Amino acid sequence: MTRLYVRRYKPAVRTRSRYTLLCLLLGVIFGWLPRLVHGPIPEKFNVLYINGAVAVWAYYTARMLIGFVVGITVWPQRWYVRGPMCGFMMLFPLTLISLATPTCGAPCMCWNLTTASIVGTLVAGVAYVVTGQHHL
Repeated sequence: MTRLYVRRYKPAVRTRSRYTLLCLLLGVIFGWLPRLVHGPIPEKFNVLYINGAVAVWAYYTARMLIGFVVGITVWPQRWYVRGPMCGFMMLFPLTLISLATPTCGAPCMCWNLTTASIVGTLVAGVAYVVTGQHHL
């Protein structure tokens, strides 16, 4: 009589939590990089009689959360698709506010979406290089 050996799947909780934590930390680090190149300026929002500093913090909070979203998302499977997509999705609602701002408009929207996609690509790419995993 032959025995069937069933391979039991044990979820690697430590590996999964490390991947998510790494993506979160990378998102916090890379989320500040656009400030060196281009970032929302509070004065553009102050003209509209809103607190520009709070509006700018909304952009940086969304950028820093890109890493978390990349870390917990499993679709699409490949990191080079998921990273830019998560970055784009996280900042798209805020860039509509940029589009509505008279002193900013479409150029600001494009720059913010581009840098968000780059941040997502960097987070997913570095996490793949470090862990060898495409996703969680």
